[in-house]
Amino acid sequence: MKKPVEILHVLHHDSCSSALDYAALMELLQRNFFQTDPEHIRFSILFIEFYGFNQFYGYNENLLERDQLLISKIGKKLSSALTENDMLVRVGDYQYIVVQADIPERVSSELARQIMHLFSEPCMINGDMFYIYTSIGISFYPDEGTDLYALIKVAENKMKKVQKNGKNLISTVQDSSILLTERQMELKQALPAAIENGEIYFLYQAQYSQVHQRFTGAEMLARWKHPAYGEISPEIFIPLAEQNGMIASLSIKTLVAASKAFIVLDHAHIDDFSLSVNISPVFLLTAHFYKTLQFLLQEYELNERNLHFEITEEMLLEHTDYLLDILHKIKNLGICIEVDDFGTGYTSIRQLADLPIDILKIDKSFIQGIDTDKKKHDLLKAIVSMAEALNMKVIAEGIEKQEEATVLQQFAPLTIQGYLYAKPVQLEALVEKIQKLSAGNGNTL
Repeated sequence: MKKPVEILHVLHHDSCSSALDYAALMELLQRNFFQTDPEHIRFSILFIEFYGFNQFYGYNENLLERDQLLISKIGKKLSSALTENDMLVRVGDYQYIVVQADIPERVSSELARQIMHLFSEPCMINGDMFYIYTSIGISFYPDEGTDLYALIKVAENKMKKVQKNGKNLISTVQDSSILLTERQMELKQALPAAIENGEIYFLYQAQYSQVHQRFTGAEMLARWKHPAYGEISPEIFIPLAEQNGMIASLSIKTLVAASKAFIVLDHAHIDDFSLSVNISPVFLLTAHFYKTLQFLLQEYELNERNLHFEITEEMLLEHTDYLLDILHKIKNLGICIEVDDFGTGYTSIRQLADLPIDILKIDKSFIQGIDTDKKKHDLLKAIVSMAEALNMKVIAEGIEKQEEATVLQQFAPLTIQGYLYAKPVQLEALVEKIQKLSAGNGNTL
């Protein structure tokens, strides 16, 4: 008789989740996601396997008891990394599935790194100390298919592939045998024309300085309005641009748009105002990036502009050696360097001190709920103090509630970015909002 799958009780706010097993997971996904609005559903599946338990610094003969304690410890550690919206189920001896819905792909990748970090320390069971090795594969719905069982197999195959390459690895990369969906292929082919014909456009999300009590900058956000499918999420078309070699063209289009935006701001008599551009690591790490940048700065008169480049903390961790050289070159061109999503990775203070970083953008996960979570408050205080010691500025992202904004007022040097202060808008609307706030002497948003 087949041994039943053991249930993991995922703790959230001192209460247990509903019991899940492998079959129930399928049923739950079908019921929760596919009976409402299947056209707009997105979720990721993390397939996780733990191994290496035989490498002890000691020995305990009661292996059954050890296994039970180990499974319990793994369950608690995994639960600590999840939110109340995540699903967790054990599907093998030391295999687990996590499902995350309605979030960007990078968030699932960050969760995988967080899980890897949680299990990096030695584990103690009944006086025995040993290391747990971890391999994780991630698949994405609907980008890699719409059949649930097939998606789980994709994630499992990715996990097995990286497991062959070494210990403690993560894979989000599709196997070459896994084909893109028909719509993805269509979008990939349509992207070059979309960049040229104006389907790609930009919105601007203003950033509010608590020191100056006005908007002092804005982040540029690329958008795609497809003639047949409507708005295409950047979480979809940016990776496609990276895959088909169009990310350089998209980045150039962004910088040209920034140049035009600065001219519009000049005509509106809005000065001392920055524009932040997200730089893809695929473009930044190309051999021709720096020469292309030099040309664009001169050709489009961006040399004297208050231009900022945003790079992710993930990129900072993976390419530190190369970035040390290229970021110094960028900085020498007069461009400010921002680290986006700060706090989601594990950047050391030494790395921050060595790199020419001007601004840390605190990830919204550290801000949301800060009005009720003292630990988040204390952590933000520590980050702000560290940034001041390193002569860096701090931007807090994702502020959507007045209660959060009230707490952030305690940190005077902060610049704020979030829907409470300003949503992403067209350039004309941005100018109008800045002028309206200026006319109100900074007292109304």
